Amino acid sequence: MNKWNKNMDSIYNISDGLLVSKIAVVVWIFLIYIGTVVLQYIEKPLFIQSIVFTIAILIYILFYWYSRLLTDRRKWVYLLAQGSLLFISSFLVPHGSPIIMAGLLPLLVSQSIAIFENSLKVIIVFIGAYALYCVAIWLNYGLKELPVFILLFFFNVTIVNFYTVIYNRQVNARLRMKYYLQELETAHRKVEDLTLSNERQRMARDLHDTLAQGLAGLIMQLEAVDAHLQRGNTNRSHEIIQQSMIRARETLKNARTAIDDLRSDSIEDTDFYREVLKMITDFKETALIEVNDHIEPIKQLSALTMEHSLYIISECLANVAKHSQAKMVNITIKKVNKYLVIELIDNGIGFKINSIGKHSGKYGLLGLKERVRLVGGRIEMNSNPGKGTKISITVPI
Repeated sequence: MNKWNKNMDSIYNISDGLLVSKIAVVVWIFLIYIGTVVLQYIEKPLFIQSIVFTIAILIYILFYWYSRLLTDRRKWVYLLAQGSLLFISSFLVPHGSPIIMAGLLPLLVSQSIAIFENSLKVIIVFIGAYALYCVAIWLNYGLKELPVFILLFFFNVTIVNFYTVIYNRQVNARLRMKYYLQELETAHRKVEDLTLSNERQRMARDLHDTLAQGLAGLIMQLEAVDAHLQRGNTNRSHEIIQQSMIRARETLKNARTAIDDLRSDSIEDTDFYREVLKMITDFKETALIEVNDHIEPIKQLSALTMEHSLYIISECLANVAKHSQAKMVNITIKKVNKYLVIELIDNGIGFKINSIGKHSGKYGLLGLKERVRLVGGRIEMNSNPGKGTKISITVPI
């Protein structure tokens, strides 16, 4: 429970909602101040007292703004100081005292709700505020006017504290949501660490099942060959060597398969620039099509964007090789502002755009559109029979 409270406090300090709330309260205090000064001025101008009252309100606002810091260890001192400022202010501007006392004392009570979170202590604060209010009204207006002002006080306390309770519930719900999100992120990181640990164990198992066992078998066979050679049994030695060669090839094949599996599962470690160049090199060797490439090294691609972008480029090149009958293809990959731009232009036979999906061999283009949609990108295709094809893809980075 203490850990939860500490986390809640750390979030509480950075909550934007509390800053907005403080600004709103300061505006309310300013309005109360204006109303008090105006009422006092209408009844009887008191310039010197008004200046002192202004200073007292500024101190009150300053204390309120740093209330979180001041109430960490001295909650009662803070409330007593704020109540005293209001009580003294009621005598500096006596004709405006009902406004300041009825407007700001309920605010002090509402603060106590957030400060203490204890009903008994809040009741004590309310009784103290009520006593200050009654004494101030009694001394400034007399006992005859007290009942009317008491009703005004209770009305304001009800409204302000109702709003405070509702607002605090909303803020606490928001803070709990932030806390649970942080806990979820922590759990996610733990899952990632666990996944990494499991992956290491899988690597260890793969190495054991391929290289370790294969090499152990080869050592045993070589030891057998050595024993047969010492006895002059060359025929048997030759047979074992042939078996060892077959076993060595199988071990190498299994090791390569394991390595390929590891590589395919770690897209985050892939160098996008090198993968694209390798893709283009393989395309040149297999398709025998001239390629003019303009590839910019692009870093900081997310795993999702990199995975789908490599697939998109691979599928575009495959379509050129299979269907375009082109002699040349221009490939441009660059970063423009916050977007990855992929452009391929070939001089092949082209096709009708509206025929996509209607014939076999065009479903790869439908797959391209789906991949681009998954990464929030945009694809444009321009092609006509006999005039080649241009595909432009824009993906947000």
